[in-house]
Amino acid sequence: MDKRMTLDDVVSEIRNGDTIAIGGSSLSRKPMALVRALARAGRKDLRLVVDVGGPEVDLLLGTGSVAAVRYAFVGFEVMGLAPHFRRARQKGGVDFEEWTEYTIMAGLDATIKRVPFLPTHTGLATDVLNVNRSFKRFNDPFGGEELVAIPAIRPDVALIHVNYADVQGNGVILGDGHVDVLCAKAAKNTYMSCERIISPEELQRYGRDVQVLRVHTAGVVEVPWGAHPTGCAPEYRADLRHMQDYLISCGKVEDWQAYQDRFIYADHGRYLENQGGVEGLVARLKV
Repeated sequence: MDKRMTLDDVVSEIRNGDTIAIGGSSLSRKPMALVRALARAGRKDLRLVVDVGGPEVDLLLGTGSVAAVRYAFVGFEVMGLAPHFRRARQKGGVDFEEWTEYTIMAGLDATIKRVPFLPTHTGLATDVLNVNRSFKRFNDPFGGEELVAIPAIRPDVALIHVNYADVQGNGVILGDGHVDVLCAKAAKNTYMSCERIISPEELQRYGRDVQVLRVHTAGVVEVPWGAHPTGCAPEYRADLRHMQDYLISCGKVEDWQAYQDRFIYADHGRYLENQGGVEGLVARLKV
């Protein structure tokens, strides 16, 4: 089956209010082309699930697309705090739930296992249980030990970005797969962007790096530089210069509007042109 789609095809399958799990981690392999397409399409009231979030969460908050965020962390690593995320937390109006990296993974895994929750020791004797209303303490019915119940996370959609994919929806991730496989398995529909579509025969040569299987994938989009400005090793590293410009643009309303016009409300081709084109990006970012 040929599962190739365009960015607009994917966005047309996503509804206002959907729960969306986003793969990658921090400044690594975020599906930014798909995220920008979501913002351009004017989707609203999205409920995001991220393990370690970064520009994707901040951008969607900045465009008013988000109603809720479940997260372990959101920030820009060495670049500092996420400005739209910080403002939204201070202002209110968006429902934030602070989890941990492990509990996000456990919540997704509970859905994969088709159980309503998973038991864990995580969170005991910490303030996580004081700030997260979703976790429940209970006693082990066999031994009486106190445990924490982590509820299942059931995404409507997962968005991930991989190095290579074939038309059937198998995906190669070179390096750390982060939570992408869990997102792909737990979501009702998974859409995957990739740097390049290759033949099924060539893809199978990657062996264990074929981390996302076609049975979990509803569509695949070939989008070179689709993770930019986050990195997609070994293709390219995170574009810290672009992120610095992004962070500066968040300081004033008019600067943020100018950034949106240039980099968000431009299709992917124009987005690359506005970076100085592929040649400019290669010269600046090739690992």
